[in-house]
Amino acid sequence: MRLPTSTFLVTLIGTSIHALSSAQTTNSCGCESTCTPSVWDAVAKAYDDLGNLVTCGDRIAWVNTDNGVHEPLPIGEACSLVAAGSYVGGQVCVGCDPATCNSTPTPTTALQPADSSTTLDPPDETKLVWSDEFDVDGPPDSSKWDYDLGDGTDSPAGYGWGNSELQTYTSSDTNVAVQNGTLSITARNESLSGEYTSARLVTRGLQSFLYGRIQFRANLSRCKANGVWAALWMLPETNEYGIWPNSGEMDVMESVGHETDTFHGTVHTAAYNHHSNTQRGASIAASKGEWHVFEIDWGIDSIKFAVDSQVYYIFDRESGTDTSVWPFDQPFHLIMNIAVGGSWGGAGGGPDDDDAFRTGQTMEVDWVRVY
Repeated sequence: MRLPTSTFLVTLIGTSIHALSSAQTTNSCGCESTCTPSVWDAVAKAYDDLGNLVTCGDRIAWVNTDNGVHEPLPIGEACSLVAAGSYVGGQVCVGCDPATCNSTPTPTTALQPADSSTTLDPPDETKLVWSDEFDVDGPPDSSKWDYDLGDGTDSPAGYGWGNSELQTYTSSDTNVAVQNGTLSITARNESLSGEYTSARLVTRGLQSFLYGRIQFRANLSRCKANGVWAALWMLPETNEYGIWPNSGEMDVMESVGHETDTFHGTVHTAAYNHHSNTQRGASIAASKGEWHVFEIDWGIDSIKFAVDSQVYYIFDRESGTDTSVWPFDQPFHLIMNIAVGGSWGGAGGGPDDDDAFRTGQTMEVDWVRVY
C-alpha cells in the first residue's frame, strides 16, 4: 500500500532532513536484527519525490522530530509509519517496524540439506528449449541478452538497485565479454574516486519461462573479494501481482565475498522476503574454486534448488490461490550480475580491498540451459 503524500509530506522533505537524522543513525527502532544499518540507510524514494535521495532513517527521524509541519510522533509510531510505506523499490523500510520485528520469524533452512542423498536426474536433452553456450567471442548474443544499465535511479528499484549497492552497470567489454567459450562478468574499480562498475545481463523482453529446469554452469574462483555479491536469478516478466516482492523472485545462486565456499538459494514473495526477515531458502557448502551447475527445478507445486544435482532446498506450494506465498505461476526472465557492497554484499565491511577490485572480480559462466 502506498501511503498518501499528505502522510509523509515528501515534497516538503528537503536536504534539511539529513541534518535531523544525523544524530540518530544508530537507532534501530528496537529491531537490531532487521533494522540494520543497511536498512536504516536504504534509499526510500517515493514515487513523487522531487529528486531527493531520502533514506529510511531520514524519514523516521523527520516524523519523530518537531519539524514545523506536524507534531512529532513517538519513535515507535514513527518507525511503524515509515516501515509501512511503499517506495519505488518496494517496502524497503519494513524491517524497522517494532510491531513485527520482535516476533520470531520462521527461520530459513540451515546449511546443507536434511537429506543429502536427494539428487536430480540428468535433464532430458530432447526437452532443451533455450540455451546459450557462449561460443562466439565478443559481446553476449543480443538476441538472447539485454542489459540493465546505470546506478538504479531510473529503475523500479531506485538508486542503489534497492539494496544500497555501489556499482554502476555498463555494457562495456571491460565488464562483460565472451571469450574462448566463456562469458565473463567483471566488477571493477578503475578510478581513484571509488567508482565501481559491473554488468547485469537480463533476458527480459527477449525470453521468459514458466516452469522447467533452469541451469547455470558457473565458476566464482575469481569472485571472492570482500564486498562482492554475485547472483544468478529470476524476476517476473510482467509483475502480475504487483511490484517486488508481491510478484516473487527466485535466486538460483547468490554468493557474497565475506563468506567462504557458501552458496545460497532463495525465494522472495509478499509473505516471505528479506525486508521482513522471512525469506525462504537455504545454503550449501561448495568450493568457490571449482565449476558448479546451479539450478532450480521449477514445477507447479514446488521449486527445488540444487548444486551439481544435489538438492539442498525445496520450496513447496502452500496454497493454490494465495499469491502472497506462491506467485510462481507466471513467466520469469533470467538475470546474471555482480553487485558491489549493498545490504548483503557489504555486510562484511567491504569493499575494502582496492587492489582486488582494480584487478577485477569476475564470475565466469560456461553455459545457461533451460529444459
